Order: sequence, then C-alpha cells, then structure tokens
Amino acid sequence: MAAGPIGSEAVRRTWPVIEGTPVFLYHEIADECDSGSRSPNRKYVVTARQFRDQLAEFRNGGCQVSSVREIAQLTGAVGRNSLAGITFDDGYSSDYEKAFPLLLEAGLRADFFINSTNTREPVNLNWEQVQEICKAVMAFHSHGHSHVALSRLNPVQLERELRVSRGILEDKLGSAVDFLAAPYGLLNRRVIQEAFRLGYRGVCNSRQWTASWGNGCVNRVAILGRTSTEEFRRLLVRHPWPYILRSMRSAAVYLPRQVLLRIQPARLGVQVVTK
Repeated sequence: MAAGPIGSEAVRRTWPVIEGTPVFLYHEIADECDSGSRSPNRKYVVTARQFRDQLAEFRNGGCQVSSVREIAQLTGAVGRNSLAGITFDDGYSSDYEKAFPLLLEAGLRADFFINSTNTREPVNLNWEQVQEICKAVMAFHSHGHSHVALSRLNPVQLERELRVSRGILEDKLGSAVDFLAAPYGLLNRRVIQEAFRLGYRGVCNSRQWTASWGNGCVNRVAILGRTSTEEFRRLLVRHPWPYILRSMRSAAVYLPRQVLLRIQPARLGVQVVTK
C-alpha cells in the first residue's frame, strides 16, 4: 500500500506528536555514483535523489521551513506545529552544487554552518558561492574557525575559535553572524556559555530531538544516507518513535565516545588541538 501524506490522520491518531520543531541536519549531498567521495564519514552522505524526495515531503505536508533564528526566537503559538528547519554543517561544495539548486527548485530555504578557515579548500564552498547563496535569502553561521572539538579547547583557544570565525564571516557577508554549531556536535556547558558571552544568540546541537520553541539552544536531528523515506516522514510529523530510538542509540554510545575522545580522538574522526 502506498504511504499517505506525512500529515495523514492515520499517523496522528495512532501516536501523540512531540512538541517542538524538527530541525534537520545535513552534511553532504552527492550523486548516486560518487556518494561518499568527499566526506570523511560516508554515513552522513545523502544522495541528491534522497534530498529531492525529502524536500518534496516538506511541500506535501504543508510545512513552513523557517530559519534557526526564527525558531529560536519564536514566542507565539500560531503556526508553530507546521514549522521545520533545514541546516547544513561543514560547508562542502555540494551545498552550492547540489543542495542550493534543489532548494531553489522546491522554493525552500536552509541555514549553513561553515568553518571560516576552510573556504580555500576545493571540496568546500568558496566565498563567491557563499555570497550567491546569501542573495537567495539563506543564512550562514559559524561552525568555528577551524574544524576542531570546541569542548576540548582551553578558554583562550575557545574564545579565539568563536571570535575569529564570527569576525571573518561578518566581514565577508556584511551581515550579523549570531548562531553557532559545534563541529562533531561536541558541546558542553562551557562552550555554550562562552558563545552567549561573546554575543552569539543561539547554539545548535545534534541532540536528535525536536527544537524547543523560543530556546537559544536549538536541537537538531541528523539525516543520514540510511534514513528511509518512512523514517523521514515520521521525523517530520514529530512521531515519537524515531526520536526515541535515536535518543536511545545516542545514550548508549555516549560514555564510550567520551572515553575515546580523550584517549584516541582520531578513531572518532575528531580533530583536536594539541596543547
């Protein structure tokens, strides 16, 4: 039997929905033939066909895609249940080559988090591409200056990462940069407090849950190459089951990941600054 629309009454009657706004996190978009060719971690590569189909789900479900800034500042109740967000981390060139045309075709927007030091790399966005995307009323934010684990930095290093990144981006874009997403999703209270102290208005994480309305700490849920159409639909309508499963998996690997982060971060693909 063909699956119904994402807002189908059958889904809504069976399960209560989770409060909040689904904000989706993407990394790289690739063609079927070269998926994984640029990303150091293939599981984060989504094909262009998958991404196009997922964008269609937003339209079919009557979703309004909002910026992370709008979601973090939301106070009223009107229209909250139809909101969603789309974000990209790392600033791969596929943001411009693959994602940007598909977003324009679908009439949707996204927020992009980039490292200010990586724009010279051929696999990453360059400033001309960044500025063209901005002209389409899409926003860029900080992903740190270099792609390092912010939670492992000392106070001086952390302040530099956040200040330098923001300064370069604002200089290049000519607009305020006031949101941060930490590389590898590695956040702690110290990083969040420092970001707010330096004037950031919001911090995006990878908690695999919906974003709370009007909260400066914005939860995001990662879309992977193995994310099925059915799972995506359920995430979009805030069906609790995929969020619960993802949260359980995150909890199960949290402690082992923290241990590896301290003794062998390279096994996690994490870059750290040596003291």
